[in-house]
Amino acid sequence: MVANPSSALGEAVGKLFETAIIEGIKEAVEERGHSVRPARLKNGSGNVYQIDAVVFDQRGNPVIIIDPKYIRYTKHNRDKGSWLCVAHYNLRKTFPTIRKSIAVLAGRWSQPSKALVRSFGVEILELPFQKMVEVLAKWNISFNWSESDRLSSSQAWQDFEALSDATRTQIAFELAESILDHLRGDIIQVLETDLSGLSRRVSQVEVLLKTDQDETLLLTFNNVTNALEGMMRLVSDRADISDLLKPKH
Repeated sequence: MVANPSSALGEAVGKLFETAIIEGIKEAVEERGHSVRPARLKNGSGNVYQIDAVVFDQRGNPVIIIDPKYIRYTKHNRDKGSWLCVAHYNLRKTFPTIRKSIAVLAGRWSQPSKALVRSFGVEILELPFQKMVEVLAKWNISFNWSESDRLSSSQAWQDFEALSDATRTQIAFELAESILDHLRGDIIQVLETDLSGLSRRVSQVEVLLKTDQDETLLLTFNNVTNALEGMMRLVSDRADISDLLKPKH
């Protein structure tokens, strides 16, 4: 008997969903000479992030990071949303080979949380909570109960545990089905894009500066040329660079 059947069921469904995502993109990835697997990546500050699906090139460099994240209650939006922002942003700074980061959000995600995640350059694919309810209902698994309804969650967990492994796998792939085509398309686009034309497709360049006073300064430029010009203003070795950081008029 589990202590929290609601949490146990959510964790089990979420894990199955993550596995279905990895299995669903594996063929497209491997056909293009890459591999995909869960991985622990360390950023430049020594922080380690567990990423559910990382696409690696033949040299073992991360190219795409993908995180399926499930939440049942909106009160968890801030914690998991903030984690995605910090982890993906820090890893992209550390690994210049990462060309896309994707969050596959399942469950109840608020609009402000999704807007925050997108603002950090993370693409979002969604599996709405109602879709999860409908899929699980095909196997008579009730999934839409209130947080205080322990009786319903206990029954749902018992019903889920009674399912065969094959049935659970079938449920997982049906949950992932609605977003897999889009996800595979995103991955194929990245892996088949010729990097020689990258500079022509850049829509924004961000340069993060850290000073010896522990200040962090983010400079943004609308193209590569402007970024290079901005960096050239910082070439001289000067004790005070504050005047160089002022925008041109």
